[in-house]
Amino acid sequence: MVVIIPKSEKEFTDLSYWKKFFKHNSSFEWYGDYSKLGQIFEKYIKSTDSILQIGCGNSSLADDLYDNGYRNILSIDTDQNVIDKQNKKNLENRPTLKFKNCSATNIDLQNSSVNVIIDKGTLDALLPSKYSEKEYILVDSIFNEIERCLAPFGRYIILSSQEHIIQKLLNYFDKNQFMIRFQKCFQSGKEFVMPVFAVIITKLKIPLPQKRKIEYLNGLDIQPELIETSEKLIERIKAEQQLSWFKHYISRGPIEEASLKIYFSNGKERYELFIIDEYNIKKLTKYGVFIVPLGRENDWIFVTTKGRQNLRMNCQLHRLIMVRLFRDQDYQSLDAIQNELNNIILDFMPKDCINQKINYLSLGSTDVSETIETGNSKINGKWTVEHVIANELTYRRLIFLDSSNLVQSEVEVNKIKNKTKDEKEWKINWSNPFSCEHHKNMTLALNFLFDKEGRSILLENVLNEKLRIAVLGVGGGIILKAFHDILINSIFVGVELDEEVVEIASKHFEFPKNSERIKIVICDAINFIKESAEQVDKFDIIFVDLSGQVNPEGLYCPPSQFVTKGALTFMKKMIKNGGVLALNLVTRDEQTSIDVKKTIKSVFSSVYCVRGDEDVNEIVFCSLSPKNEIDEMIKETKSRQLPSNICNWLKEYTDRIEKIVEFTI
Repeated sequence: MVVIIPKSEKEFTDLSYWKKFFKHNSSFEWYGDYSKLGQIFEKYIKSTDSILQIGCGNSSLADDLYDNGYRNILSIDTDQNVIDKQNKKNLENRPTLKFKNCSATNIDLQNSSVNVIIDKGTLDALLPSKYSEKEYILVDSIFNEIERCLAPFGRYIILSSQEHIIQKLLNYFDKNQFMIRFQKCFQSGKEFVMPVFAVIITKLKIPLPQKRKIEYLNGLDIQPELIETSEKLIERIKAEQQLSWFKHYISRGPIEEASLKIYFSNGKERYELFIIDEYNIKKLTKYGVFIVPLGRENDWIFVTTKGRQNLRMNCQLHRLIMVRLFRDQDYQSLDAIQNELNNIILDFMPKDCINQKINYLSLGSTDVSETIETGNSKINGKWTVEHVIANELTYRRLIFLDSSNLVQSEVEVNKIKNKTKDEKEWKINWSNPFSCEHHKNMTLALNFLFDKEGRSILLENVLNEKLRIAVLGVGGGIILKAFHDILINSIFVGVELDEEVVEIASKHFEFPKNSERIKIVICDAINFIKESAEQVDKFDIIFVDLSGQVNPEGLYCPPSQFVTKGALTFMKKMIKNGGVLALNLVTRDEQTSIDVKKTIKSVFSSVYCVRGDEDVNEIVFCSLSPKNEIDEMIKETKSRQLPSNICNWLKEYTDRIEKIVEFTI
């Protein structure tokens, strides 16, 4: 059979086109046939209902309705040739079916005489998106006739995927006399990229005192979602259209990675889904879902592209849907999440996985083990201190929820029996103070110190030196606290913009804010470095561990103003001869990383970097000491055994010097 479809909207609304169309096509079903739409009709039509189909064309819908128990059906169309063919085809086997040459603008029926009126594509054919006044008036006259012919509690059922059609229906029928429901047709033709909606408009016996809310159903057997205005409904439909386009996009074959967010009707984020494919294969035959537990969403394997690919490979899947949850939402259980997501997960299933069982994977709990305290800082916004279990260990974390992809501070905690109370309480494990990879790597700054003669200061001697150390970005105070405890003769300056953060550090991370060897400066760190650059007292080490809003180049840490040539020059002036700047650099863009390090290299003669295997953070060590001296220090540190007066955790972290590489242009 040759199917001649419209080439333009003009053809679509041209009566002569449809005459030609019906002449060449014995049967054609806009928006799918009964096998795909039958559930919708059977839900909203009773077998005893009197049914009117407008614009029947050569569709077999009336035949299928008849064959499924509906006997009282009248179909109308303005093409006499089509009507003759329909009557001839059904005369013998479906004797009660009626087909009549009649316009929907002047229906030859009595008032309130029909229980159901069906429109499957007729409005689409009559009203283009850029309609004329004449076309607009024509459709209004059809609606007037439908309103006249429908009996009280009768239903007008329209099938369409066109936004302007839906808007026209709302403009006319969204009033006190009608109840409107939108039903998404999940089983409608897969050849359509855009979703098809069944609009069920019920005529009430008498007008209500006020309009009912519009009902929206995303499936056949779920409770309707109540939508207050037609504008919000259009937004909802646009979201479905975007989702359908997205499903079409990922159905074409493997993609590198894509993501989307699912929102509640109140506008709050409910889920974020990442689609991760094995890109270099033709067929995706292994499919599954991984739900990230709350409290683990900031782990490297979940927040980086490389990490998510590793997760997919570890799950041994060709396509993995990674599901991220949101802290302000309530999730009852993994099973509840699975039930909620099942339809959309089925939509994202690769075609070569059809009929496979979908495996839902996770690490176990869908919640942090304990929330210690939450608050709202004037500067950093909402924050939370929580306990998270990972690899059978418990960690205390400080997270600012507006930047939840970055853990501000993290330290291991253990439950220890209180000597004065007959109960256990949480204590920080200071025998292993750094759980974050980048903090462990930052400790290597202690190896980059040189004396006045340019000789490397051995680590065991560094511990007894009277150093002056600045930490830009106090956070939970982990760096300050850990070095304060082992560098017993050193003094520290902590710079923090948000005074409340210092209080959180003191209360929940045992930060010794009242120590005589720690000075806290509450100010913008960029102002601090400008002022300190002119001071006589210089620093042996400056740690820069600042975060901010992501800039257009994808730089997370530090804020971009700290890696300009001007700011780096200020910090260079702050450092003693033989001192070091250790900077935490976080970006997911390799070129941004290179550009930042090039700028650093233009200010500091020696630049070295270290990054963990599973870490998006890169620590950049900036020094004015000669390259040959630093290379000799690294070589010696690698080869020699550290003495016993160095604590175990510092010995362990010093082994990371194996991974240090020089940055060269």
